[in-house]
Amino acid sequence: MTATIKELANEAGVSIATVSRFLNQNGYVGPNSASKIQSAIDKLGYKHKDPILTTKMKVIEVNFPNIDNPFYAELFQNLSTYLKEKDYDCILHLDHFHIENFDYFLKRFQEKKICGLITSSLLNISKKDLQPNLPIVSFDRKISPSIPTIQSNNYDAGMQIAQFILRMGKNKIAIIAGAKEDYYPINDRIKGMIKVFNTYHKEVDLTSLNASDSIIAKKITIQQILKHTQYEAICCTDDITALLAKQCTDDLGLTPVITGFDGTILIQNLFPHLITAQQHIKELAELMSDLLLHQINQPHEKLESVYTLPVSLINQI
Repeated sequence: MTATIKELANEAGVSIATVSRFLNQNGYVGPNSASKIQSAIDKLGYKHKDPILTTKMKVIEVNFPNIDNPFYAELFQNLSTYLKEKDYDCILHLDHFHIENFDYFLKRFQEKKICGLITSSLLNISKKDLQPNLPIVSFDRKISPSIPTIQSNNYDAGMQIAQFILRMGKNKIAIIAGAKEDYYPINDRIKGMIKVFNTYHKEVDLTSLNASDSIIAKKITIQQILKHTQYEAICCTDDITALLAKQCTDDLGLTPVITGFDGTILIQNLFPHLITAQQHIKELAELMSDLLLHQINQPHEKLESVYTLPVSLINQI
């Protein structure tokens, strides 16, 4: 008689739930527990015929650059909550702003460790690896026409920020990008700002930080920028950079208008007076999830290449 999952669990000294995750590859199992379960399978001659193995594997991998920025943390929270309601689990992979080789994710698909991928980073995918009907959704990165891209209207938001600065009557302006390694999608934000500023012949200096630098290093870079020129307005491509700029201007006794970008709930609660462009994170997460699940459940139906959601300017003076 074939061993049962309960007998495997008893032999390995782990819970039935842990054995289930190992067999179905739909959750994390530590190396030590995995080794014990495999030894129990070999010893008891388990044949993988338990009905639980017929359950469809439901694990979505989410690839983000980091979660230091509360935007990504809040986006992942919304993704995992929404997907949980659809009976899918979320696991988080951080690439720390490095372009990922798609081989890693392709192997995880092939080994049936994941059934879908949501990524906010560029992936190095060759045409031979870009298999048809592979469930992938990209956030703010146009990887391939066959992979749906969900994005906020960064260009329009950049224009809204610049128009706000003009209404404030500011002339000498700095644009600080939070990551020089990542000029897309923030490039659209900058393009929108520069389009408006150039139309009205405003003097603009564009500079950037290293996303991988420490907070201290970023502050030092901003201080060096501000010591050379006294700006009337500083437009930042994310809220964290805007808050660092505010700290630096306070230290230097300067009072420029400072704007951010993202508008997470955390930043709004902690810094309610920050002028920022708010991305609608809940709606973004739900759209990404729905499109990915559509690919999983209806793989032969073609989706649009790009989906764009609006951005709102909040906390205007």
